[in-house]
Formats: sequence, structure tokens, C-alpha cells
Amino acid sequence: MPGSAPGTLGPVIDSVDVVQVPRRGLRMPNPRANPETNPRANPETGGEFERLAAVAQLAEESGFDSLWVSDDAGRVRDEQGRSDTVFEAYSLLGALAARTTRVGLGVFPLGPTVRSPSMVAKIITGVDVISHGRGILALGVGRNRDQDSIDRLSEELQICRQLLTEEASSFDGRFYRLRQAVNRPRPVRAGGIPLVVVADDPVAADPVARWADAVVVGGKPANVEAMVRGLDQRCRAVGRARDAVDVIWSGEIEGGPDRLADQVQAIAEIGVAGCVVSIADSYDRDTIRATGEALSGVTFE
Repeated sequence: MPGSAPGTLGPVIDSVDVVQVPRRGLRMPNPRANPETNPRANPETGGEFERLAAVAQLAEESGFDSLWVSDDAGRVRDEQGRSDTVFEAYSLLGALAARTTRVGLGVFPLGPTVRSPSMVAKIITGVDVISHGRGILALGVGRNRDQDSIDRLSEELQICRQLLTEEASSFDGRFYRLRQAVNRPRPVRAGGIPLVVVADDPVAADPVARWADAVVVGGKPANVEAMVRGLDQRCRAVGRARDAVDVIWSGEIEGGPDRLADQVQAIAEIGVAGCVVSIADSYDRDTIRATGEALSGVTFE
């Protein structure tokens, strides 16, 4: 919109009453902390944030409609077991909200949340307000397949749904309890903030079918097909319309941007409604630009 002030453009998720999940997402790179070889990349100096902000702005310009920050809470060791330097995910997301104007903004969980669901809902609502309606709330289970983990996820989804859509929320579950909890300010969109589950196993299909707007699944096409079948079955079982829940593929592009369109299009034809891609060299400006342009040619359902 010509003449609009920075940060006041309409949300990329342009539905007012129906929550829609972005279709072409980018996993943001993890910070590179190596002050010995690159002092400017040391997160403790602020230089690394500026590099991440530049990636976010370029991704927005290149056609990506959402940015996803990995949640490393509780995982602050590198592959050699040494203490690593990472940004707290939601703090970084809020900072990127102030540096972008159109892209959706979500945290990509690497496992079960280490925060209470009520706190997650409150934080992402703040991001949604700061960004003028661009927040995305994502929960996950990691590699956990036991029933307790699935039941806990189900309660987390219910609590978040209530806090994002109701004036006051009460909940009495096995893992969590709420009494007339109020979440103010309210989310910007009347339909609420998109509620997403990151899970690679169809065992999570039941809570997704009941409470989520989308599931993000990684892996090969066979893994995506298994999730689609599981979600089809559970949606029928719980009486929810299948088209109310999107399946989003997540993965790293093999062969670079030149092969991206064919690779993602093949997965889209399984019944996938969008993607969240990782780029091997996700700081390279030409690669980011080429990847965004290639994704614009993919047709999702």
C-alpha cells in the first residue's frame, strides 16, 4: 500500500473470520556463534540479529508468506556438547515482527513445549498485536509417540484455542487447569490466530483433527501420505470437515532452487496445502531470492 507507515500493512493471512495458514514458509537459519572467525556473527554483539533481520526482510521481498524461528528452549548444547548461544524464540519473533510488514510469524517447535500453553497463547497474542495480525501458534510433540504426550498435546491445543477465541477461559484437565483466564489484548483477527501442530507421526492426527488448523509434517512423501490418511480418518471419526485442517510439508530442498518447484509440486499433489522449507545456505541472498521465486510457481490445493 503506497503511503502506508512501516508495520501497518494488512496481514498476509487476509481472512477476517476464517483462519488461514500461510502456504510458502521459510525456516529461519539458526544463529552462527563463532566470534573467533566472524565477530560480527556473535549473537552477544547484536550483529547476528541484524543478519537474521536482513534474511527476514529479503524473504518477505522474495515472496515467502511466513517465517518460522526454531524453538531451542532447553536445548542449548551444540553437537560436541558445548554450551551454545541461542536467541529465545519468541523474543526473536517479536523483534522480527518489527522488521517485517507482511509475513506470518511462527515458532517451529523441536519438541514438546517447555512453556505452559496459557503462556504460549499470551506471548503469541502479543506478537500478533505487534505485527498487526501475523502471529501463528505452533505446538509439537517431537519424537514422542506415547499416549501421555498425545493427551498432553490435546489439552494444550484446547487451552490455546480457548484463550485465542474466548473472553474468559476455564479448563479442568489431567495436565492443566485454568480458572476464568483472560487473554488481553485480544488477537487482531476475528477468527483468531492459526493453531498449528508440528508432528511427523500420524499418532498425533487425533488432536490435530479435533483442535488444530494445520499440521506440519516432515520427511519423505510416504510419511506425508501417512499423515494425510490418518487425518482423513480422524476427521471423519470426530465429525470435522477435512478441509478445515491443512497439511503443510516441511523439509530441506534437495538440489537447490532449480529443483525446488518440481520437488514441492510432487508433494503438493499428495494433498499438501503449503510448505515450510529450509535452505542449506540460508544466509545467501541469491539462494533466498531464487527459492522464493521458485515457490511462487507451485500450486497448492
